[in-house]
Amino acid sequence: MPLASVNGVKIYYETHGEGEALMLISGTGASCDGWRKYQVPAFAKHHKVVIFDHRGVGKSDKPDETYSTRGFAADAVGLMEFLGIARCSFIGHSMGGRVAQWIALDYPQRIYALVLSSSGSGKFSASTEVVRGLPLKQTEAMVKQGYEDWWAKHLSDADFMFPMDVREQHDELMRERRALAQGAMPPLRPYLRHVIARQQHETTDLLRNIKAPTLVIVGGKDVNVGGTGNHLESSKVLAERIPNAELVVIEGAAHGYMWQYPEKANSVMMNFIDNIEN
Repeated sequence: MPLASVNGVKIYYETHGEGEALMLISGTGASCDGWRKYQVPAFAKHHKVVIFDHRGVGKSDKPDETYSTRGFAADAVGLMEFLGIARCSFIGHSMGGRVAQWIALDYPQRIYALVLSSSGSGKFSASTEVVRGLPLKQTEAMVKQGYEDWWAKHLSDADFMFPMDVREQHDELMRERRALAQGAMPPLRPYLRHVIARQQHETTDLLRNIKAPTLVIVGGKDVNVGGTGNHLESSKVLAERIPNAELVVIEGAAHGYMWQYPEKANSVMMNFIDNIEN
């Protein structure tokens, strides 16, 4: 099992393909498994794709300590150093996009291109309520349903991940997502530390300092108001505040647009990255 010694912990990683490096950064509590079916085969045709588990999830170490998106960014760069990668492109989904923002801010020399997928910067508007601890509604649902059942539904049969019509018409996709969630569910305590790290993320006033060519991509129905607000609106703010950023909205899709429309999503992201690298 490939493990890298990074910042005092062992980080699980995989590499696929050859070419310019492309690192895929997962969201809150998610292992790297979610990238493997749809993104890795497509991207590895022309890139050296790196996927990994954040500390606290998957096959990586799970220290009982405070986590932060900035710390996750340092881990990602530490993994690059371990693999001998001087510079690469990044795709970060959800919390992974928040991690990628810190890479762009703290390690600008490491980036070719930046893709922020269904993400946000923290308190992106005066009217946005951002709970800096555990979101009450989410935590209450977790307690009532039980963590295992809540986790599996959270990544499959939930409005924020897939619109109702998609869930009703795509049984195979829903079974696949539920099985994936059940197979990679993090222990409760590290997961809650991931949630807190996401909730405490704040880069809104720093977005103007991001110099990397940036694509912001989001589902047109990613409007569920969770702990970090409406992702469609937060993505628009990312695109407005990051200099020269591009915004692409995948209509008819919510937070799980990369699994609902993988060919469309992959094409948009790879065209952007390839144009920057070339």
